[in-house]
Amino acid sequence: MLAMNTIFFFPAAAEAEAGLEREVDSQCFASSLLSWNPAVRLTPIISSQFVSGKSSAAQRCCKPPEWRNMSISWASRMRFQHDHTLNPVTALAFYGQTNGPLLLLAGEGSFLKVFEEETSKIVLQCQIFEEQDIHGIAISESADQADDLKIVIWGGKCVVLLSKAQFDTALSQGVTSLVESTVQVSDWILDVAISLDERTSCVLVTAHNTVLRAKLLQNGKPLLLEELPSPSKSILYSAHIIWDTAKRILIAAGTVFGEIIVWQCSISQDGQFSDSHVLFTFTGHEGSIFGVNISPRITGLGSADGRLLASCSDDRTIRVWDLSESSRNTKFENGNILPRETGFGENQNEGDSQTSNERCLATVMGHASRIWRVRVLVEDSGFPEYPSINILSFGEDTTTQQWALNFTLESDSLEPERDSKESSAPKTTLTHTNAFAFHSGKHIWSTALSCLPKTSDIVATGGADGKISLYPTKKPKPNDYEAFCMWDLEDILKDFPLMAPAETSIQEDQPIIGATEEYKGQLMDDIKPPKKKKPKRVVKDAFNRYAFVSESVFLATTTFGRVLECELYGSPRWSEVPLPESGKMDLKSYAVVKGFPEVGLAFLAGANGKIYIRNGQSPIEELCSVSGKVADLFGVSCDGTQCFQLFATTLATNIISAFSIVLSSVGGATLIRSYSYTLPDKFVVTSASTDDAFLVLGSRSGSLAIYDYRVQEAPLCQWKDNLSSSGDAITAILPLSCPNSNQAVEKIHFVTTGRDGHYSIFSCTFAGTRDGKSPILQLLHQGTPPFGPMIESAWFEGGDLILYGFKSKNFVVWNETKQYEILTVECGGAHRSYDYSSIKLVEGGGHFIYTKASKLYIHSQMNPSHKIVKQGGHGREIKTCAVSPELGIIATGAEDTAIRIWQYEDAGTTLEHHFACQAVVQRHTAGIQHLQWFGTNYLFSSGGNEEFFVWAVAKIPSFGIGIVCEATCPDQSEERDLRIMSFDVSVAPGSAADEPKMLITLAYSDSTIRSYIYYKSEGFTLVATGTYTSACLTQINHIHISDRTIYTLTAATDGNLTLWKSTVEEPSGSPSQKLVFLSTKKVHQNAIKALDFRATKSGKRILVVTGGDDNALGISIYSMDNLSRLPIVHILRSAHAAAITGVVIMPSQPDSAHSMQETFNVVSSGNDQRVKEWLVTVSIDEGRENETSVDIKKIGDTFTSVADVGDVAVLRAGKAGGRESERKKVLLVGNGMEVWNVSR
Repeated sequence: MLAMNTIFFFPAAAEAEAGLEREVDSQCFASSLLSWNPAVRLTPIISSQFVSGKSSAAQRCCKPPEWRNMSISWASRMRFQHDHTLNPVTALAFYGQTNGPLLLLAGEGSFLKVFEEETSKIVLQCQIFEEQDIHGIAISESADQADDLKIVIWGGKCVVLLSKAQFDTALSQGVTSLVESTVQVSDWILDVAISLDERTSCVLVTAHNTVLRAKLLQNGKPLLLEELPSPSKSILYSAHIIWDTAKRILIAAGTVFGEIIVWQCSISQDGQFSDSHVLFTFTGHEGSIFGVNISPRITGLGSADGRLLASCSDDRTIRVWDLSESSRNTKFENGNILPRETGFGENQNEGDSQTSNERCLATVMGHASRIWRVRVLVEDSGFPEYPSINILSFGEDTTTQQWALNFTLESDSLEPERDSKESSAPKTTLTHTNAFAFHSGKHIWSTALSCLPKTSDIVATGGADGKISLYPTKKPKPNDYEAFCMWDLEDILKDFPLMAPAETSIQEDQPIIGATEEYKGQLMDDIKPPKKKKPKRVVKDAFNRYAFVSESVFLATTTFGRVLECELYGSPRWSEVPLPESGKMDLKSYAVVKGFPEVGLAFLAGANGKIYIRNGQSPIEELCSVSGKVADLFGVSCDGTQCFQLFATTLATNIISAFSIVLSSVGGATLIRSYSYTLPDKFVVTSASTDDAFLVLGSRSGSLAIYDYRVQEAPLCQWKDNLSSSGDAITAILPLSCPNSNQAVEKIHFVTTGRDGHYSIFSCTFAGTRDGKSPILQLLHQGTPPFGPMIESAWFEGGDLILYGFKSKNFVVWNETKQYEILTVECGGAHRSYDYSSIKLVEGGGHFIYTKASKLYIHSQMNPSHKIVKQGGHGREIKTCAVSPELGIIATGAEDTAIRIWQYEDAGTTLEHHFACQAVVQRHTAGIQHLQWFGTNYLFSSGGNEEFFVWAVAKIPSFGIGIVCEATCPDQSEERDLRIMSFDVSVAPGSAADEPKMLITLAYSDSTIRSYIYYKSEGFTLVATGTYTSACLTQINHIHISDRTIYTLTAATDGNLTLWKSTVEEPSGSPSQKLVFLSTKKVHQNAIKALDFRATKSGKRILVVTGGDDNALGISIYSMDNLSRLPIVHILRSAHAAAITGVVIMPSQPDSAHSMQETFNVVSSGNDQRVKEWLVTVSIDEGRENETSVDIKKIGDTFTSVADVGDVAVLRAGKAGGRESERKKVLLVGNGMEVWNVSR
């Protein structure tokens, strides 16, 4: 018995000698079997060509047709079990419970995920559709009975209706699939509205402006009742449908031609659709309408009683339209719209243009790119006649913009006020009030709004990065001290006694001088004729520097030398803190102020070298002094002790002074020791930190110096980044705690931040320093957060690394560990006095103080700016992935130019499985093409602009994975217009086993090949070059290395596999050799997109698996006895319905040594969003090589929600009888990431 999708190849001897391919199309082969023997039973999975041909009756059925339930078909799917998905979030909705927490429902691929809003805990993951992504979720707020229709979920032509009882059961029992409840309709669904009157029905609007009504029967099965075509049969890009009343629905339809059609339909007493007619046709947008939203009914704006409509378009504008009933112009006959042209250009009806101008209340240009969605928010403003109306817009630029709709107060209606000439410009305006940027990459695909009584409206957004963010929409009012306040120094000083002059008169032609000079001037005036004195100008006191003493108390100095203190507990309370009597004028005009709120200290210094201390609420006291003008102050507290180290630098000297201070519990401070260190030449200190026995200093030029406490004359070692030419200041140094801190210090780790936009982690090894050896300082990690380039400080909170700095005009606080923004304030930029204090007991809480236009601004955040319900990843298409078996970590590279390092956590239940991002590095400037691990210490990446990077990887105690760029490819062309499409890295022949050199071969988009030997201390050495044809190379692999001979296989866009040979010799300074061409074989009709290979157990042959743009799967067999011979090629045409973009050979147990067969499994995926597993059996006759046959059998086939699959990799090799985390698994990447169990 022969089975469909089981392919046998019987090559003829003559064909094998010539290397010709043999192929059999699976569908044609099955047809020939049927015609040859009709009794043959076709048992394997039915192909996708047959599935797509199901009848319309089957499409409307609640569950698949009987022939789709064949045991063999389900057996094929059982080869794959879904494990986890990190995909774009395409649908969101809030679900309120009477006696339970608020839930957030999210559509991610074909799965519905349910989270608790307060805790962000996932409580349910359920597959809704078999082969369709979720596009929308509608929830009835009024459904409270068990049989009421509560939730409608739709995607494409599929829809699922769930009663309240059904969903509650799914929640309580952890139901994992509702696929059998799926109903298919005749057209693409754009929006759904659940009935207000009939609790078990809903209406759906489709892509051709048609309304369908569906009802949930008592047995829980859905039923389509009727279909109503609209008065305007247009092709829609967006739609919004609502129940205007219990018997009337209102539809806003956005067409692909830039028009907005607003129409309504009534339902008769017997429940049938009756009258329907168009209310408005709006024109004005200059692109397809991507989003429309009808507002709730507005009853408080003057005498009007109606709704608003917001729209957004490809023209990047947002428009607000008046839908009030008072002046609806129904000029349509018999309820039908008159024939129309497209909405673009000048061919629209003159009456429509007039209506659009009259009805368009406001227009604004928003976002940096396309706008996908809009929402209208109507809130109570406190003035019943004028409700607060806001528009939210969601864009391709991953931002949410908030706009306030401002009406003319004299107007008594929604009608825009016009002048006597009937100008078309409305008086109503849209004013930008806020922006939210809590996603990465591109696209916000889904939104939901929760309107809770007496609280801010909560917006949930889901992006292409897979992240779900929650944030309030109301912007804090300027007079709310918890968010914002502004102070003028004069307003503060008027309540204090005049301890120093608030104003000083300065004569324009002379500086401020002392008494002696003034007396000399008077004598000169007696001798010389008196000059006409210029009018005096008044110099006012102003804010100078700020420093926090504790989390909510800060000091502010003024240019006249005053010291003010402000407490931010409740309303701000100001007081003046006097300096000692002997130093009242020490801080005049010049002051250095540094605060250390973690220990309740602040230090102040002036031009005369005196240093003062403020310890808690104790008076300011003089602590010590240095020779010269203090340039800067740095401090480090000693963990678990009352000891504090203070460091001071002075201008024009190469000395840094150190002071050891003991703090008392009652607020006192005692200086117990002072000493100094000699700085290297031109080393201007900008940061300092200490370990148990070492001092680390950072400089303005970006270099580091490490000192032994006992040796002050010179540093033990110095470090300078030779790969960076920026030389920007190191702004902060933060020690990393070591797990073995009780042992003798042999290695320390610390974090640095800089104004070059990077933060770095270093290790310093001191083993052998007592024997005269220099310590080894090594850069282990370098990260680039999305803000910058000025990173000013860092600290740890609960294990999370927190950074702050400036991006353009904004001050930003950023959680680098969890990759989200904590706070952003538009302050004008970095060139100003400022300070920031984090509130440890309030997540996301903090105070930011700064000077702007001579005024003091205080921005306090008592709650997080937003909450992340679900962490995300890349916001653009992932092109490549690589899994390190030794480290157990994943590297992914995407079009967003970032490389992300992941740990896949799958030890718990399926709900607990997740990708944990360990690091994000961003050095590429174009999309990443390929990634590859080499051992445990190296990762390699390539991309556009001829970029090729060598990344050193290490595990860092108390941090995680460190990754830093060690080298870049040196041979870049002047134009840098090529892509390095692929590369391979192997151990170079002749290398030492403990420190091997690496052989790296690169394939370029202009068909050139370059091979290098790389070693860290020696860099790159070019050893071989080659050129194929004009076709772009897509894949390259070292398939065999023997002694010093390397055999390299390339694949190209012309569908050919080409084999090359090269010899690696010891570097001699001679020109590089040319790659020797051995053979080329046409395997695919066009581009080869994926390739994997393995050697047979005997080592005599190499099996190459390829996937192409021609949808075919290829098996090519090379003989090791004669690699110059053309390979034997076997092709399975139509293996997929679209291009195959990823193939991987699964690890397996070796066949018996006496077996004449080679059996292995291949997993493939492509643009048809299918994942397939193939059992490949190669029958080899060692005595008769030309009698090789190949059997390819499809044993697994399932749908993946990852669109545009870019790569497939083995995530877990699998272990027989192993735990869940030890099962055989594959990773798919593209527009998202997905993990599948491959074993049964």
